[in-house]
Amino acid sequence: MPNRAYSRYALAALVSLSCLAQQSTARADAGAADKAAAEALFDRGLALMREGHYAEACAKLEQSQSIEGGIGTMLYLADCYEKLGRTASAWAMFREAASAARARGETERAAAGTERAVKLEPRLAKLTVHVAPENAVAGFELLRDGLRLANGLWGVALPVDPGQHKLEAQAPGRVPWTATVAVADAASVSLVVPPLAVAPVAASTAEPPPSPLAASAPPPAVVAHDSQRDGARDSAMQQTVGLIVAGAGVVALGVGTYFGIRASSKNGDAEDAGCAGAVCGQAQGLELTQQAQDAATLANIFVIGGVALAAAGVVVYLTAPDQEEAPAVSLGTDGRSAQLSLGGSF
Repeated sequence: MPNRAYSRYALAALVSLSCLAQQSTARADAGAADKAAAEALFDRGLALMREGHYAEACAKLEQSQSIEGGIGTMLYLADCYEKLGRTASAWAMFREAASAARARGETERAAAGTERAVKLEPRLAKLTVHVAPENAVAGFELLRDGLRLANGLWGVALPVDPGQHKLEAQAPGRVPWTATVAVADAASVSLVVPPLAVAPVAASTAEPPPSPLAASAPPPAVVAHDSQRDGARDSAMQQTVGLIVAGAGVVALGVGTYFGIRASSKNGDAEDAGCAGAVCGQAQGLELTQQAQDAATLANIFVIGGVALAAAGVVVYLTAPDQEEAPAVSLGTDGRSAQLSLGGSF
């Protein structure tokens, strides 16, 4: 039994060692393939630089550096950036190569990288972006050429490659802001991001969905009126008003007639007293004449008013609608609004 158990443990150990060996071989093969690809890209990049195709050369060197980084590749890539006119990228790459070389103790490469970076500094184009204090809201974000510009870099003169640079600012509930600025070689440009305007809230034109209470509400109730009964009542009321108005006119005519008779009587008494019109030398005659004039004025007022009232009453009475032509009226409601409908003749 012990020999058999020992054999099982030995077999498991051999299997584990075999798997580790296969994994190590696979990693070594992958590493070798990556190294070969990086070397091929590096050689192609150098060839393109010698031919003056700097844009393609820089792209090949970037790919080589991403696969397998190296100080030599960084120095050549920085030189390619400089020949392409990307002074800020070249300056940053020379400094990075110098730092890596110092860390490895490669003093010559460190000195070469530092020297090339120092020579580029007077040619650097710089862009300073200021942000208005009003933009200090939650979610505010500033992008430069599609990359986020951290708030610690706001207000700092940052080296940039000469050419066009796009700035974008955005925040929740605010109108986005975009600007493009051109920075020339060795120039310094400053730009301010203005306060972002509050985005207008779009008014919804769609009808709101019915509430559960409205959906479960009973069907619209309709209240109908008896149009004939209402028409008869309205007609009778108008005829009654006409009769009252006409009656008031008849009464006014009677009062006017009374004052007319009184004016005639007082005028006769004044003539008997020796007064003719306004010519009178007796006090009694003058008083009788004045009473006659006052009575005549009241008679005119009551007669004219009586005639007008009587005529108006007759018109109101005669224009009362017939029952058969009374308008039909119905009122409906659905709980939220009411609808009034009219029918018949008017």
